[in-house]
Amino acid sequence: MKINYRQLSILVFMSFIALKCLALPGLLYVESKNMSMVVTLVLMFVDFIYALLIIDLMKKSNEKNILDFMTRCLGPVLPRIFMAVLIVKYALVVANISKGLEFFVVENFYNSLNWIVFVLPLIILVGFMLYKGIRNIARVSELICWAIFFGCLYIALKSIAGIDVLNFLPAFHEGALPLIKSGYTHMSWFGSSTFLLMLFGKVDFTNEKKLQVVKYSFLAIALVMFVHLVFYGLFDVTSPTHNFCISDISQYSSGQSSIDELSWLVVSLWVTAQAVQLALFGYAMIQAIKFTFNIKSNVFPILFVLIYIFVWSFVGEQTVGLERIFLSHFSSILTIFTAYVIPLILYVGYVVERGKGKPKKKGAKNEKVKVNI
Repeated sequence: MKINYRQLSILVFMSFIALKCLALPGLLYVESKNMSMVVTLVLMFVDFIYALLIIDLMKKSNEKNILDFMTRCLGPVLPRIFMAVLIVKYALVVANISKGLEFFVVENFYNSLNWIVFVLPLIILVGFMLYKGIRNIARVSELICWAIFFGCLYIALKSIAGIDVLNFLPAFHEGALPLIKSGYTHMSWFGSSTFLLMLFGKVDFTNEKKLQVVKYSFLAIALVMFVHLVFYGLFDVTSPTHNFCISDISQYSSGQSSIDELSWLVVSLWVTAQAVQLALFGYAMIQAIKFTFNIKSNVFPILFVLIYIFVWSFVGEQTVGLERIFLSHFSSILTIFTAYVIPLILYVGYVVERGKGKPKKKGAKNEKVKVNI
């Protein structure tokens, strides 16, 4: 069953904020210091442009899925290679979300929580959403979208009085090079639009409102920028010691060592949002597996993804400093290729293929004219 255009816009919104309000702000500060917000803003805007590009291809495509569309535009070989690479990208995002989500819950709710007590219910929830498909994931996103938006806005507004503007001065005192380096290093937290590649043929554009995706994308960018502004304005040089941006802001605003009642509710909603994102990119990973290995059934790919989440959560529990995986050159190159290079190649391939298919118009100059003398 297909999702509507509004649901697609909400999925874009949720994917844009998914990895931006937990560990990322603190990690960015290590290299880009008080200009870390600039890195996030630029890369989120690039993700927005590519989201529009992929959605445009989705509307122009007559194929039922991305593999057929790729095959028509690029031939039979490249699509399989691209699908295999996309599996790795989706697996990286799923690992990042599941690791961060588990650490987030343990730190903010139960310090002595056994990892399996949290992971098993999570796997059941994600497994149910994966079984129901993309429409179920979109509906859940609809339910929590505005709660997440206004909840995060509430937490940030509560703490805005504590911001020190001097934390952002002087601006660009080390130049642009550290920002470029930081953006490349943390690239695996971006590339938010890659899941859209697996939604070809699954979106109903009948009741499309043209500016809907733009509106939700800009709301997501504005929300992330505001939360980051408050975070860096509060913590400045201590930012790298704060692992969870949204909950640390909550603790600051409460003036206590624990989170106040309403902020606790918002943080709980954030856990739900992360679980939905885990299902979204898990769904994308399942579709890529099916296309790569020509699998018709959903059973094996779903089981594979759930076992992958379980194993990764165990590794995350036993290992310290797993951020090195997400901060590696491999992760950055993989994200650049899957999120930006593949869609661009696909768009160029579509334009070239469309150009070849156009019949040549007969010009007046080529027509023979008979002249009677």
